Amino acid sequence: MALRQIKPALQFSEGRSKPWSGAKLLNAFAEKADGDKFADFAVMATPGLDRLASVGSGPVRGLRRMGDTLYVVSRDQLYAVTQAGAQRMLGYISGDGPVRMADNGRQLAIATGGLPYVLSDGALTSPMGLGNATDVAYIDGYFLWSLTGLSQIAYSGINQGTSYDALDVVSAEGLPGAIIGLVASHRELYVLKKNSIEIFYNSGGADNAFERQGNAFIERGCFDRDSAVKLDNSIQFMGDDRIVYRLDGYTPVRISTHAIEYQLASATFARAFTYTQEGHKFYCLTIDGGTFCYDLATGTWHERQSYQRQSYRVGCAEVIWGVTVLADSADGRLYTPNLDSLTEDGEAIRVVVGLPTLEASRARVTMYAFEAYFESGVGLNSGAGSNPQIMMRYSDDGGRTWSNEIWRSLGKIGEYRNRSVWRSLGQFRQRSIELTITDPVRKFAMGYFADVR
Repeated sequence: MALRQIKPALQFSEGRSKPWSGAKLLNAFAEKADGDKFADFAVMATPGLDRLASVGSGPVRGLRRMGDTLYVVSRDQLYAVTQAGAQRMLGYISGDGPVRMADNGRQLAIATGGLPYVLSDGALTSPMGLGNATDVAYIDGYFLWSLTGLSQIAYSGINQGTSYDALDVVSAEGLPGAIIGLVASHRELYVLKKNSIEIFYNSGGADNAFERQGNAFIERGCFDRDSAVKLDNSIQFMGDDRIVYRLDGYTPVRISTHAIEYQLASATFARAFTYTQEGHKFYCLTIDGGTFCYDLATGTWHERQSYQRQSYRVGCAEVIWGVTVLADSADGRLYTPNLDSLTEDGEAIRVVVGLPTLEASRARVTMYAFEAYFESGVGLNSGAGSNPQIMMRYSDDGGRTWSNEIWRSLGKIGEYRNRSVWRSLGQFRQRSIELTITDPVRKFAMGYFADVR
């Protein structure tokens, strides 16, 4: 028997045609070797979630750090949470969708897509004369609000989030249409519309403090306000053409793949959050059909799906107290991500690796053996995971039908020489192989080998 290494799955690329692009990573992502490693890439499970707290009944609609306090909008209530775990309910927030927040160090502004709110000196109010607002941002002491149904932005007095003058309004009219959202980046205001993005800056003008940034104008719209987030000194967003972009200066650069764009084609909403872990900077985008995450470290995508859910349970993130806080989109739980944790707050993490399709040059060949080279001997002392298993199945018709599930051991604790090998797997012209692990153990893949003749 002569095993040869076969092409690994390094990202989600399951597109329109599975026989052509059937690779898949579910709840797993690739890491590129940066030293003397066995292989150029390895694949590991997405982090487990350790519960930090539960705030209100949820869902958590938004998080914001101001000073040493974490502000949480849970369902229709605003809470202040301290590092010691103390929680205080501060007031009620209308609506039921995601909120956007900004602060000036002592005042917190909250945009719901309807009524705007400002928390000032412990009191939560809707500023008089402002009207409804779709989004809020902060630059140079000013809160800036995009007004609902208009192409106008209202801005506050300097460090006065509750004070507004009816004349302190600027218009974004490069192209007609209402503003759907705002993002502040490098002291510039990116004004998101369905068909364009305009950029403003603080000019300090006597009549208007904010003016359009020269000829900077992006003829690319934003599909959904909540898809636009800052990460790694840039802005990521889903465009009006259902392509995911990263701004390079004022130029949108495509970062989605055709497989991801196939998934986005029927989306009716797009909500994103970002976080960083051990050098991996993730842009996680949830749509109707699931959650897809882009890793800036490798330029690859993977899918996330929580137990008994269609998508990933996390809906927003914030960094405070030296940790990353992730919030549940269905209830009030707050978590910290941990690559050494084996569950999401006690619920299983199902890892699926779908390998790129094996081609046999159109001639029938026989697969005498297949080996998945995972870190072995990872079993737990007792209970679930004490004898961890990996399941393999294969399809010879492009993923339309699958073989029976065939199980092998990943090795009980200390069985470091365990090998997960499947033998006598029949003939094929084209074959798709899928591997699944659900046990709460360390999941780390370093390569795949096959004896095909």
